[in-house]
Amino acid sequence: MLTRRVERLASEGWLRWAVLAGLIGLAMIGAYVCRVDREVSLQAGTGVLPPTDIRVAMVTHGGIGDPFWDEVAAGAFTAQREFGIELFYDGDGNVNEQVRLVDNAVSLGYDVLIVSLADPDALEQSIRSAVAAGLLVMSINSGEERGREFGAVTHFGQPDGVAGLGAGERMAAAGVTKLLCVIHETGNVGLEARCANAKLAMEATGGSMQPLFVTGTADRVSTTGEIAAVLQADPSIDGVLALNSSIAELALAAIASSGSQAQVGTFDVSPAILEKIESGEVLFAIDQQAYLQGFLPIAFAYFQSLEPTEETEGILAGMERWAATGRLVTGPGFVDQSNARRFPQLGQD
Repeated sequence: MLTRRVERLASEGWLRWAVLAGLIGLAMIGAYVCRVDREVSLQAGTGVLPPTDIRVAMVTHGGIGDPFWDEVAAGAFTAQREFGIELFYDGDGNVNEQVRLVDNAVSLGYDVLIVSLADPDALEQSIRSAVAAGLLVMSINSGEERGREFGAVTHFGQPDGVAGLGAGERMAAAGVTKLLCVIHETGNVGLEARCANAKLAMEATGGSMQPLFVTGTADRVSTTGEIAAVLQADPSIDGVLALNSSIAELALAAIASSGSQAQVGTFDVSPAILEKIESGEVLFAIDQQAYLQGFLPIAFAYFQSLEPTEETEGILAGMERWAATGRLVTGPGFVDQSNARRFPQLGQD
């Protein structure tokens, strides 16, 4: 596999810059790749790459223990080690707490702020204050358009509307005529965009979609019961679209307990969901490459902090051109039975 060959090349010091430039280049063109291999080692932060003294704060709306956000955190901490930067990482589903974390990053003098904007209105003043204080601000995962409006220089993530449209098309192609779209975070603009565009796709084929707001992953029992109650009350619902992998698992439990025959599709990948795709219990998962959403903005901040040299000027110029477009697209990529085994979680990498 390519990443294994990259790993061997990267172990030879004189090729490290070429390897890094290639990896950044692949990401910059928005190519869908299966996943960044955790074992690729560029040995940055150990004297091979130029040192930097930037301080980076990454504040998300995802808590510890969520498979998706744990993957984002893994990418961020790998970048911390590889590039030798100081990183503060935290996440909280309570937007008031997220606002507090952002404000603290500004008051403590961080140089870079990387933030997910599930609730842009609540975070607007804090983001504008960070920009006014001179921080390099980037958004990840959600809130792309609003983040740019507030002063973020670029965004890392998938266009949620595009992903939602694709999800709806996949559900319709599987024969679903009445889709239940489960929203587990009230007010999350990205989740709402996914459901809204899934509805457009369903209606284009003569089907329908109804949203269901649930308690969320903080109370798995209640959420399972809420989904099951709707399925029991309306046996004509023949499809459930979950907006993250944990909710997909709860949807499967709700289907089993309610006696429903609904098919399930989901956003985001986890080992458990990959196994369900392999077994045919889940139609597909949409991968937006959480690991890259954690890794790449820190790589961008690192290179932006360097003085151009003969070795780095090509990478810097490429990053400047990409940042000018306003986004780096990390998805969507559809995972189904045809390609699930490409993921190392299923033992074939």
